[in-house]
Amino acid sequence: MPHYLAIHNEPEVPRERIAGRWVELAKERRAIWLKTWYNLEKGRRFCWWEAPHKKALEEIFRDHEVPWEDIIEVEQTTPADWVGRED
Repeated sequence: MPHYLAIHNEPEVPRERIAGRWVELAKERRAIWLKTWYNLEKGRRFCWWEAPHKKALEEIFRDHEVPWEDIIEVEQTTPADWVGRED
């Protein structure tokens, strides 16, 4: 299944409300929430999802009233993938 990075920017939303959404999104079955990197002081979140397509995430965010700036399809790599390679 493809992976996506959803970018959220909500500097005025309190942490408690964000955490409440996380509780609900963790139960979501239309897509799998894998991880989030966040800075709640600045209101920025970068959420990594596995989903059948971008529209599934848009639907989920609308249903949970979570605004987003962008949803982009991404791939993943790590340093371990490149150690010892010469190309």
